[in-house]
Amino acid sequence: MTVRIWSNAAALVAVMLATAALAQDKRPELTPAGKAILQDKLAIDGRPLYDRPGPGKPITFPLAMCTFPGGLCGAVRRDGSVAVLPRYDWVGTFSDNRAAVRLNGLYGFVDEDGREVVKPQYRIVDDYHFGFAQVDVGGKSSLIDRDGKMVIEPKYGFIRAIAPDRFAVSERRELGGMAGGEDFSGSRVAFPPGGGVSVSVSGNFLDGNVAYPGNIGNEVIDISGHRIEPSVARWSPPFDKDDPSIRWVQRDKLWGLARADGSWLVEPKFQQIGSLIDGLAQVTLNGKVGFIGRSGNFVIEPAFDKALPFKLGFGRTSAERDGFFGVIDTTGAWIFRTDYQQIQFAANIDRDYKSETVVGWNFKKADRWGLLDLDGRVVLDAGFDQPVGPCPDGRLEAYKNKERFYFKADGSPLQPPGGQLIDAMCRGGVPPYTLKIGDKFGLVDASSNLLTAVQFDAVTWAGPGVKNVKINGKWGRIGADGRWLLEPKFDYLSGVGDVFVASVDGKRGFMRSDGSWLVEPKFDAAARRRIDDTAFVTISGATGVLRLTDQSWVVPPRPGALCDISHALMSEAGGKRAILSRTGETWVDIGAERVGANLEFGLLTFLKDGKWGLVDTAGQVMIEPRFDEPVHFGPGQRGVAWTKRDGQWCAIDRRGSSVPGIACAAANPTGSDLRLQCKVEP
Repeated sequence: MTVRIWSNAAALVAVMLATAALAQDKRPELTPAGKAILQDKLAIDGRPLYDRPGPGKPITFPLAMCTFPGGLCGAVRRDGSVAVLPRYDWVGTFSDNRAAVRLNGLYGFVDEDGREVVKPQYRIVDDYHFGFAQVDVGGKSSLIDRDGKMVIEPKYGFIRAIAPDRFAVSERRELGGMAGGEDFSGSRVAFPPGGGVSVSVSGNFLDGNVAYPGNIGNEVIDISGHRIEPSVARWSPPFDKDDPSIRWVQRDKLWGLARADGSWLVEPKFQQIGSLIDGLAQVTLNGKVGFIGRSGNFVIEPAFDKALPFKLGFGRTSAERDGFFGVIDTTGAWIFRTDYQQIQFAANIDRDYKSETVVGWNFKKADRWGLLDLDGRVVLDAGFDQPVGPCPDGRLEAYKNKERFYFKADGSPLQPPGGQLIDAMCRGGVPPYTLKIGDKFGLVDASSNLLTAVQFDAVTWAGPGVKNVKINGKWGRIGADGRWLLEPKFDYLSGVGDVFVASVDGKRGFMRSDGSWLVEPKFDAAARRRIDDTAFVTISGATGVLRLTDQSWVVPPRPGALCDISHALMSEAGGKRAILSRTGETWVDIGAERVGANLEFGLLTFLKDGKWGLVDTAGQVMIEPRFDEPVHFGPGQRGVAWTKRDGQWCAIDRRGSSVPGIACAAANPTGSDLRLQCKVEP
């Protein structure tokens, strides 16, 4: 299919102006939006991730950014000064003092001072590892050094340095990435026409976390191309985690155990292998499963058709032999045997995901699932859509006809007949739980004892152990013991927080958790407190940002609605949208009916008169509206956006030019369009 080329006078003018600026050695700088984004990134640099102890991964500088005037990509240093001039469609992460860049559909490399050490000339490139980078030449992989000199000719499907003098190679070629942004990751991301995201991963792991294509023909070579190590097999588990001197090695598609000196403890003979767990490693020999010990000899002879590995400290596992499923001990003797279709561990994992405890066995009968205790007695008969899930607090969670049901550890139901617990999930559920019977709601404790009558018209979450409830048209708040924290007299109550929105007589204010007013009700609409102790409030059709501590305006009221987007605010009034700084300065206001909300993309899609164009983060229209659908330069696309025009989706670069070598498509290769609703209240 022919790629269509769309001329763009505005983009050409922008490029000419940028070229003139470069000729005069005028260093560009980030737009105000770009500077705000950089400051936000610096503010969280090194902080713990997801409440885990220890610092997060620090930011790598120079940092690639596309928030320059014109929307092209460059890189900045920690102080915001420009290291790589903004003239590329994409800039990668620096590694070995080199970063990949993309221009006109081809890749090259720059150093940390922005010098092009490798001119854009390759269709696909990898990052630098140990001073070498993999590049595509005519559909084959070769290796270049830090100066761009080709040191290994293009004849492999894959090649990557795993040490300064060792290179993993493969004949098989397995590329990854998104449509228009192929890479050597081996992980391909696609968006099927029916919706959702499809991620296909092919890869092994060698020398830490370095991923390699998933075939068993990998080898390790030196710089001259001579093989210096035996074939690198698919990723193999450690045999003994406490003794790395013995390892699994594959030869001619069979696995054996090799000593550190290269001699065999066990000659290769197994089709499948596992790690030692309580002194037993699962293996498959001639299609039968058994378990060997640390010496490599069989402890449990390979007599089973199927078996799961043992779990640490448990001493039992499930197995199948001659059509019968059951549970065996560490000698291979049956503890019990059944005629069920399947048996597998039923274990609860603690709330920190650090340990698990086996509490029984899930079993399958007539394509339905049930639960046995540790000795094989039925706890829940087979009648559920999927295996029963033990909860960390001892409850059991099961699904039937896409509804959740909860039981005590002995299998007795936790909800009355005709009742449904609707927020008692194993993960995240905190009592009191909501019980629904008919069209009314009540609250129960962890054992499903009633804390309140089943009398409420609605129940919403208001924080751990706290619920907002509606009765007789008014909202109140109830605590974990079922007592009223706030009597039901409010028109509206917002959710979690020690300061929340409450409404009386149609006006919103901000209330403390003890029931006293922080800000008396006087607003037509109000959003919950933000992390900087401010909130959106609306008065007479105008919305501003109010500082709750002294009721001063951070952003004075302006017509319409305001809402948070990444690093900024969105304003919507009269069917038009604009982007403001967090303190109300206008960044993008071009009379657009819609405008993209992710400033980090550098170019934002916008809708005007039924067509879509692109505007930079300084508010300069770079591509006039001409496309039939939104245009997004999203992460993973490496400087490519897919646009629809005249019934086809085609790839363009950040100048609006078609990308050579990428054919148009009938459907959007990047998935559905996400639409932001800008509201003060949900």
